[in-house]
Amino acid sequence: MMLPVNTRPTSSPSPLCPGKRLSRYIWMVLLLAGYAQADAADWIYTVRQGDTLIGVSNSYLAHTRDWVKLQKINSVKNPRRLPPGLQLRIPVELLKLQQTVAEVVRVQGMAEVIHATGGAPLAIEAGTSLQAGDQIHTGSDSNLTLRFADGSRLLVMANSRLTLVTMAAYGKSGVTDTRTRLQSGQVETQVTPLRGPAARYEIITPVIAVGVRGTDFRVSADADINVSRSEVLHGEVAVQGEGKLLPVPAGFGTLAEAGKPPSPPIALQKAPDLSSVTTLLQRVPLRFKWAAMDGAAAYRAQVFADPDFQNLLLDGTFKNNEAKWPDLPDGHYFLRVRAIGTQGLEGLNAEHAFTLKARPEPPFVSAPANKGKLYGDQAQFQWTKSEKAETYHFQLAANPEFSGPIADLTSLKDLQHTATLPPGDYYWRISSRAVGEDEGPFSDVQTFTMKPIPVAATVPPPKIDSKHMEFQWPAGEPGQTYQFQLARDKDFKDILTDQTLTEPRITLANPGGGEYFMRVKAIDVDGFAGPFGATQQIKVPHNIPWWLIIPVLLFPLVP
Repeated sequence: MMLPVNTRPTSSPSPLCPGKRLSRYIWMVLLLAGYAQADAADWIYTVRQGDTLIGVSNSYLAHTRDWVKLQKINSVKNPRRLPPGLQLRIPVELLKLQQTVAEVVRVQGMAEVIHATGGAPLAIEAGTSLQAGDQIHTGSDSNLTLRFADGSRLLVMANSRLTLVTMAAYGKSGVTDTRTRLQSGQVETQVTPLRGPAARYEIITPVIAVGVRGTDFRVSADADINVSRSEVLHGEVAVQGEGKLLPVPAGFGTLAEAGKPPSPPIALQKAPDLSSVTTLLQRVPLRFKWAAMDGAAAYRAQVFADPDFQNLLLDGTFKNNEAKWPDLPDGHYFLRVRAIGTQGLEGLNAEHAFTLKARPEPPFVSAPANKGKLYGDQAQFQWTKSEKAETYHFQLAANPEFSGPIADLTSLKDLQHTATLPPGDYYWRISSRAVGEDEGPFSDVQTFTMKPIPVAATVPPPKIDSKHMEFQWPAGEPGQTYQFQLARDKDFKDILTDQTLTEPRITLANPGGGEYFMRVKAIDVDGFAGPFGATQQIKVPHNIPWWLIIPVLLFPLVP
């Protein structure tokens, strides 16, 4: 079932009130202070029925004997009997530290890894487990998705280099420490809300460090100009660079050059309007066009295979408000588009579901010519063979909407069809049907006009005098011309006159007495000539010289 258009613009956040600014600043300070001094943070454990201090220590602490420290920190009188609901403060440095791995959820295109243990680059496949110290490189038109131990996901875009710096979990506490270093390229991440102040999720570039506690955001590192950017979609992030701490809320972004602190938060471009984008594509290459936006220097468009936007198939940056890609298999897909501002920050996403159904491809039509004319009452339709077609679906109508079609034939096996039609304008199209009645899209609509064959009018007998012969006949259709022939024989081998006329008349010099033959054909405006009309025989009387008449007149006077 086709999903409706789903454009999700996000309005720019309103200025924060002083109280919110203060609380957010405190959170940011604690966040980044936690990165610098993770050992100073505590994890809170809520006591359950039957818990003992030694049992909790066995489950969560690196050294069981440190239960004594827990007893002192939490002022526990009886370590064997803990009241349910009691919240125990456990210093993170006492927790068991376990190395975790990142799972490669999916790979699109080419991606390689150099493991921390060394060796040559190896191709990455879905299901591969990566460890701290591993270096990832994605190729052109490639990407991959990582899933960390806490469920957070990281989409590594094309032409990116990323190192997995730290991936660890503190026992069964759910507290994780995930740090990556983006040397170049771009990543998009969805972070699972972190547990406790000691939890950490950080992306480091050559210019800035971006830390979060549960949000959706993007980070890019442009190695050519040594500029890093971050855009926040949901939640908020803390960006640190050159000793400056910068809170960035949802709907804003920041950028920083090497040696300079991050810029103040910049409002991201609004989500583009995709309401005019088609929901059904029937042709490849793929083309999408949307309304242009003021202030957009370019656009980023992506195609995903899933509504959760996890499986990225196509990705590109386009100067104009139009995206083009060569091909995809038929199926249901999801388009995501965002505008790019003049400072290179990518804006909020707009999302749109669409279906591609371009196969089996329609055949190429060969006759009649589009916008052409046919004369008579027979129209012959011809098309080429489509590779995967078993049969063809042919439609003929008197209107381009094909309402009330004249013909609707669903199982034609031949590559042609003939129809008897009266004069008028017509429209036709054809599609291919593969095995199992899998029908592809129709061809582009073709149109043509049926016209009657030009018929020459019957020519009345000419007016003949001693010097001229004048022929005149009824006019045909407006713009028609006429071909007139006069010959000495009925086979028109000895032609005296052959002229093309713009008017239905002609005056000729009297050719002298004898038998002659004439015929006329009508020629339509586009040059199509009808057949000659019936051949007519003309008898021109002989002219008797006056000096021959005198002897005849005088003949009776001779005795």
